Amino acid sequence: MFQNGRKTIGLFIFNPKGDFQSEICRTMAVRAEQLGYNLAVFSSYGAYGTDGSGYETGEMMIYDLPDYEKFDGIVLALDTFSIEGAREKVIGDIEKYSSCPVVSLRVPVEGVHNILIREENSMEKITRHVIETHGKRDIAFMTGVKGREDAEMRLSCFKKVMAEYGYPIGEHRVFYGDFWKGKGKAACDWFLSDGTYPEAILCANDYMALSVIDELFERGLRVPDDVIVTGYDGLEEGEYYNPSLTTIHVDFEDMAYKAVDLIERHQQDDEVETLYAELETVPRVSCGCQSLDSTAVTAGRCSLHKAMMEGDNVDMQFSFMTIDLSGVKSIGKLHEVIAKYIYNVEGFENYYVCLREDIALGENVLTTSQKGIEGKGGTGTGYTDRMHVRAAIQHREDLGEVDIAFDRHMLLPNELIDDTPQCYYFVPIHYRDNGYGYEAYSFGGRKRYGKTYVRWNISISNAIYNIISYNRMNDLIFELENMYIQDTLTGLYNRRGFEKYAGEQFSQAKLSQGMVCVIGIDMDGLKPINDIYGHHEGDSALCVVGYAIKEAVVPGQIGARIGGDEFEVIFPSRREEDVRCWVETFERSLDAYNKKSGKPYEVHASLGYRAGIPAVDDTLAGYMKESDDIMYKNKIENKRKRNELLR
Repeated sequence: MFQNGRKTIGLFIFNPKGDFQSEICRTMAVRAEQLGYNLAVFSSYGAYGTDGSGYETGEMMIYDLPDYEKFDGIVLALDTFSIEGAREKVIGDIEKYSSCPVVSLRVPVEGVHNILIREENSMEKITRHVIETHGKRDIAFMTGVKGREDAEMRLSCFKKVMAEYGYPIGEHRVFYGDFWKGKGKAACDWFLSDGTYPEAILCANDYMALSVIDELFERGLRVPDDVIVTGYDGLEEGEYYNPSLTTIHVDFEDMAYKAVDLIERHQQDDEVETLYAELETVPRVSCGCQSLDSTAVTAGRCSLHKAMMEGDNVDMQFSFMTIDLSGVKSIGKLHEVIAKYIYNVEGFENYYVCLREDIALGENVLTTSQKGIEGKGGTGTGYTDRMHVRAAIQHREDLGEVDIAFDRHMLLPNELIDDTPQCYYFVPIHYRDNGYGYEAYSFGGRKRYGKTYVRWNISISNAIYNIISYNRMNDLIFELENMYIQDTLTGLYNRRGFEKYAGEQFSQAKLSQGMVCVIGIDMDGLKPINDIYGHHEGDSALCVVGYAIKEAVVPGQIGARIGGDEFEVIFPSRREEDVRCWVETFERSLDAYNKKSGKPYEVHASLGYRAGIPAVDDTLAGYMKESDDIMYKNKIENKRKRNELLR
């Protein structure tokens, strides 16, 4: 893996843009580099809103990419996994193939190192703070997804502290949210069901807290004057929000450092450790501990405005990229559009598009349900044993149209990797459940981290899908056209094909005043062969004539079977001798077949030709009639000669 002589840590995580995820990625990259490790981040964007499309199958393919045996350490962020069965799949592959130290963040996993949060005490300090410092008694709690362990434990901790103070929790004072921003309105509706708002609303994460504040503002309520609101996690967004959010800060940076250090510490032993992250209550404006600071508000607004401007620019750039990608008709030209827009990806240093071998070589591509590879990581992975880099931006420079083949378990070709510690992010390229390959990003700067964008990834995936569809459509059109103009028995053109292409050649000969030869050929004795030996033998005999026409081929020749036993040939010629050579080659081919076929019949054909420089009034039909007239005279003479031989 990476083939640079260094140990490699694998990080398995969903949605790398999330606050927790980005901090883990950023800090692990720094710490791994300090200790001389490579870091390979395998990431999916999840499957939000894509039920039934097969999209989640394509997203899951990235976890089939690595060779689990080759890791020197693995870190899991299992609570970020948003696809059903993802946890079980990754843990199963680790148990089956890996022997390195494994660290689980925030989710306890038996038999591995765990870095956890003491959820049983997680809400204690902030609940006491609201009660003791701010004198609140009517307190509501918005927890996360019902049944999820961290959501239930945070709720349990809140209930325990409220009971300790003897404060009742009303019927409409507990609401199960989604750990996201989508249920602020529903939560406020629930809390108001008894006709009064609570004095404080404690939320089990910052996203839900911010959504509650937004909804309270919409209803004309002030935070913290009318209702105190607090969060949990310590997201940067909450610091710049107005009002700034009182929260519990979880030291994600410390978790990431500890994860890498655990792997380094246990390279040579099987000892398992459980460590705990530090929690700190951070009082701000939303609970009333700080007054509204106009300077902080201005700074927050400036930061928000900057983020919005950057977001609008990226959105616009990616929209134009999608338009440009729609015009790309081949994999080899994909790099041109990528090179134009990749600089909108914050802080990137290197970027590679790695594709399946069949796609890279322009072959027909099957869905993963039809075609996959057996072995480590399961079946139908969307990756072939050999992968190809088909777009490469190295050190921020486009390498042009490339095709670099490599073993997929190397992750990237040797020529793109140096001996320094590597940090790459791998995300799948797919259209629904059709796997095409993966993107590989690395980032420069001190933190070795930047944003990856799901919209960018989807645009690249859709572009490859469109290229494949375009080429398939062209192949189908070509196939249909061939079916329309080709004689399926002999492989020569049929009458339609001959009229189309021979007509063009005859017209060109007129314009250039070049000599052209038209040959009419009629197979002799087809009916007796059909009647005596069967139509399958008759078809075989027709193919012999067709083969003789192909064997006599000269530059520019167009050959066709225009009827049951009738053939036509046209080609440009410079002299009469060229035509006689063609006839001799054709007849030798038939003679050679008759000598070695072992058939109870012989294959013969009669021909006639018209060669010359077409005059203005000459037509292809006229040349064909003249050659046919000669052919029929020869046919009668050939029949007479064969009858004499039989006597």
